[in-house]
This record gives sequence, C-alpha cells and structure tokens, in this order.
Amino acid sequence: MEDLASIFGLNGKVALVTGAADGIGREIAKLFHLAGATVIGADINAAKLASLPDELPGAHIVTYDQGDPDSIANLFEQVDLVGPIDVLINCAAVYPFRKFEDVDSGFLDKMLAINLRGPFQCVQHAVGRMKVGGRGGSIVNISSVNSMRACIFDNVHYGVGKAGVNNLTVSIALEYAEHNIRVNSVLPGGVATTHAAAESDGYPLRGPFTQAGRIPLTGAAGKPEDIARACLFLSSDASRYITGQIIAVDGGFLIS
Repeated sequence: MEDLASIFGLNGKVALVTGAADGIGREIAKLFHLAGATVIGADINAAKLASLPDELPGAHIVTYDQGDPDSIANLFEQVDLVGPIDVLINCAAVYPFRKFEDVDSGFLDKMLAINLRGPFQCVQHAVGRMKVGGRGGSIVNISSVNSMRACIFDNVHYGVGKAGVNNLTVSIALEYAEHNIRVNSVLPGGVATTHAAAESDGYPLRGPFTQAGRIPLTGAAGKPEDIARACLFLSSDASRYITGQIIAVDGGFLIS
C-alpha cells in the first residue's frame, strides 16, 4: 500500500527549477528539497543563487541566461551531470512595466525571448531527455493570470508571452502523452515577493489587481508557497492522471 510520502513526495527525483534565486522559484526549490528531490536551481542572478546550497544541502546550482539558447543548452548539459531529469519547473521570467505604445521591437523581442522562447526551449530539452527509455516526467510551466485577462496595465508584453506558454503547455501535453510526459501550467495571481516589488519599484500600478475586493478568497495577495504547493502536487504521483491543464492559483481573481 502506498503512503502519503510516496504519493506526494519526490524522493529519488531530479528536479530542475529555473528562476530559483528568489521569489516563487526559490520557494519551489525549498519545498521540492523538503519533498526529497535532488534540486537543481538555475538563475541569471549568480549572487542570490549562490546561497541556495547552503539553505538546501545537496542542491546544485547553475547560472544561466534564459534569453540565450546556448546558455539554455549548457544548463541542460549541467543537469545531465547530476542525473536524468524527472521534473522541470519553468519559472524564470521578467516583467518590467512599460506603456503599450512605448513598447518598441527591441524591447518586445527581449521580453519574448525570456518569457516565451526560453520556456519553449527548456521544454524542448526536457522532453528529449524524459522520453528516453520511456522514463517520462513532469513539466510545470509557470504562467500567469495575465495570460487570461488584463490584471495590471502597462504589462501587455508579459501577458502575451505567458499566453504563448499556455499554448505550449496544452500542445506538448497532447503530443508527448504517449511518452508519459505530463505538462501543466500554473497561473499565479498577485503574489507578494521581493522580486515583484523590484520589478514595479517606483512604477504607478494600475488595473484590476489594484482594486479593492478583487481577490475573493482572502482579499490579499498570495504567498510564494501557495504556488510552490501547486507545483509539488503537479510534479508528484498524486497528479499522475493530470496533464494539459491550466490551473490558476489566484485566490479566485479570475472568477471575480
């Protein structure tokens, strides 16, 4: 008979978490470590990433650039040195604010390179490894409620990229189901992180997220661990019959 640890845990699994230096990614790495996974944390911020192994004994770190295809390829080569990948959490992203009419082609290309092309290429590398020998695996793409509706103004470039991530999720989930590779998206709502605060530093926030009463469940922003727990469920055997799903973790924002 299975126990809860085998159903919801990640013992013996190798899990790559991108964007693991801080914020949601860091919290996912911490929870996965607690669940028994061998965690590989990846991020462009080498200084913040450096402390991860001190906090999570046995964890590995790789500094990489989500917007650089060669850097992504090197990341997965480093993962191979740890062991066959079982779980990919595609969390790395950027969301600087800019008015829609001021978004030029250079800025848009940079945003989509990091927020859409990067996750796309990470999934490419992951599925190629997960299907070898019929091993299978789980991929969780961190999208956003911005992919479904306008939440914060002056952030259209971010929402467009995340909408593409949702399509990536359902397309690859269907195409690779025969290889026992599950792919799902988690859509955070408003989440209080230092990373989010840094991105919006000094910028006058506008839009539905800023309106009182728009989050039915608590009336307040969520916490990084709320997203991490959803990712753990989707990465564990507890969700072995779930794939191609777009799951909002938003306190009910999308239904308000």
